Order: sequence, then structure tokens, then C-alpha cells
Amino acid sequence: MRKLKFVLMGLLTVGAIGYACKKEPVDSKLFVERYLQGNWPLRAEIKSTITNDTSGRRDTTTFTPADTTSFTSDFRFIRRGTSVNFAVDSTGENIKFSSTPDSTWHIEYLRTGYFKLVYTRKEKVGSNEISHVIERDFRK
Repeated sequence: MRKLKFVLMGLLTVGAIGYACKKEPVDSKLFVERYLQGNWPLRAEIKSTITNDTSGRRDTTTFTPADTTSFTSDFRFIRRGTSVNFAVDSTGENIKFSSTPDSTWHIEYLRTGYFKLVYTRKEKVGSNEISHVIERDFRK
């Protein structure tokens, strides 16, 4: 009987905590735009080519903390003295940069101190389908 009291009290406590921590919907676009603001050191860049679902050699480049990019509040992306505009789509899953040519990068993940952008370009050469993938890993 004594254990039943503790189990019941535990369930009520968990229920109260669950009710108090009710999740509120977050506008993903607004969250991503605010999250990206600031300086982000580029930690690594991985380039790979996939031909007909067969992955080729991966080219990995690591960077020093001096190679830092900035996302400003007026939607400018600054890297190595070059500045371009950027926009986040309505779902907060992609970033479109106004570079020449325009490029859209997928936000692979966002974490507390890091995020990853992935760019994929597909082309058809003869009967082969070639995908070029660039992954950029940013860490604070």
C-alpha cells in the first residue's frame, strides 16, 4: 500500500510537469533567422561526387578559427570580405543566397553551438546521373 502511494504521487508529478511544459508552436523561419545571427567559424567543408549512386572520393577541408562567416540581422552573409543577401524559406529548412548563380542550401541540422549546411547539384551526363554535394559545418 505504501509503494502504491509513491507510485501514484510520482505519476501525478510527472503529469503536472508534462502539462506545465506544454510545447508552443514556433515559427521555424523566425527561429532560424534569429539563430543564425552572429559570427560562425567554418569548421569543415566536405565535397563529394556521387555517380549513379556510387560515392567517389570525399575531399575534406578543415579551417582555422580565422575563417569566420557572419550572418547579420539585415540578412547579409559575409565571408572573406564578400557579402551577399540570404533568405530563409517559410519552413526554415533552406537558405537561398543571392550569389551568382543563385544557390539554395539545405539546413541539415541546428544545434546549440553548431549547424550544418548542405548544397546538392545534380546533372545528367549521357546515361550517368552525377550529384555534387558540398557540406559545411559551422561551430561557435
